[in-house]
Amino acid sequence: MRTLLGKTGVAVGALALMASPLLVTAPASAADAKSCSHGFSNKSSKTGRIVGDGVNVRTGPHTSCGSTGALNYDDGVYFHCWTTGTNVHGESRWWHIRVNTTNWQGWVSNYYLRAVPPTAGEKC
Repeated sequence: MRTLLGKTGVAVGALALMASPLLVTAPASAADAKSCSHGFSNKSSKTGRIVGDGVNVRTGPHTSCGSTGALNYDDGVYFHCWTTGTNVHGESRWWHIRVNTTNWQGWVSNYYLRAVPPTAGEKC
């Protein structure tokens, strides 16, 4: 922590800095610390199905990342690779997917996917 000197040369402590609205900055949110631009590559030849309705396809492997749309129960997807991200109902694995017969790609929590278990070789 830095110590600043006031006009009289007296050290201004952390509490005084926090009280000044001009010097206080908002803390970084948890979303700021999570990347929504995670890299991916096609390491899997697996396919699967969505389990749920209105399942968001996100720009990154976190619930704080933007949604590009939603899928519904039994929609088919191709798996590219997986990584860890935001925990969704006890599941922290996320897959980068492509929706069957389209070029629509993005990230979906493994919680909402019906598929065979991932392997280490399929990790992004």
